[in-house]
Amino acid sequence: MNNINNFINYVKDNYLGGIFTNYSFKDLTTLKIGGHIACLYCPYTLDDLYITYKYIIENKVPYFVIGNGSNILANDNDFEIVVICLKHLNKLTQISKDKFIVGSGIPSSKLAFELAKEGFTKSEFLSVVPGTIGGAIYMNAGAYNNSISDIVEEVTYLTKDGKLVSLTKEEIDFKYRYSVFQEIKGIIISATLKLEKAFIKEMPLEKIATFKKEKKNTQPLNVLSAGSTFKNFPNLKAWEIVDKLGYRGYISNGAMVSKNHANYIVNTGTATYQDILNLVNKIKEDALSKLNINLECEWVILN
Repeated sequence: MNNINNFINYVKDNYLGGIFTNYSFKDLTTLKIGGHIACLYCPYTLDDLYITYKYIIENKVPYFVIGNGSNILANDNDFEIVVICLKHLNKLTQISKDKFIVGSGIPSSKLAFELAKEGFTKSEFLSVVPGTIGGAIYMNAGAYNNSISDIVEEVTYLTKDGKLVSLTKEEIDFKYRYSVFQEIKGIIISATLKLEKAFIKEMPLEKIATFKKEKKNTQPLNVLSAGSTFKNFPNLKAWEIVDKLGYRGYISNGAMVSKNHANYIVNTGTATYQDILNLVNKIKEDALSKLNINLECEWVILN
């Protein structure tokens, strides 16, 4: 704990960003579950992050990077870690007629809307993807048969040694709900996206409106969730598996399988980490024993 206290003092003394100590993962995740954290750190600039990350590495300060917390299930125990939030690293810069550099902290939905307003297409699906661009790249998030890997050309990140490195799309090794960043330690800083101009400028905004309407009609929006729970298969949707097992609407303590969409496990308001995890594991076990299907959870689970 001493090295975390020293980190807090270091940031404050050198004016390197915001430090907040009265936070828990319950405050920082869309599931509203999780224990208290030692501190939340929000760098205001890239320079702030470069300097503090070097300090974190040299002093072995435990840390975790968070975007919008929209795909995280965190344990109810306390965490002696620094949680780094990149919400201020949210710049959008056009560098050519069809390319943009985007900060990892910009919300995916906001980015989609800003690009659509200018008549750019191929990124409309991001309007219904929760979280930030950094998280979307980490998970290769997507919707409606599109994914972030379709428009990413390059990603810049801080390595575990504090070096700034850029990876091409090929080097990132995107697969369904996967990127190489799930295997390597580091912090995604920004990405270069390549888009197209729509033939009719208003079309991207109209497409976003269609996506949002479809999501509203098919997915539970006004509930505490972490998005889709299980990964789909190439020719089989996860919700179909959960439905076939009879779990739609199933409740266990405060954890519930949504009636609207069977691939959403939600917190009804009183669920604990263990309640949610038990339901996830119960469905996985039944899928394997009854259907010989190995379901894989999409979420980041912090134990």
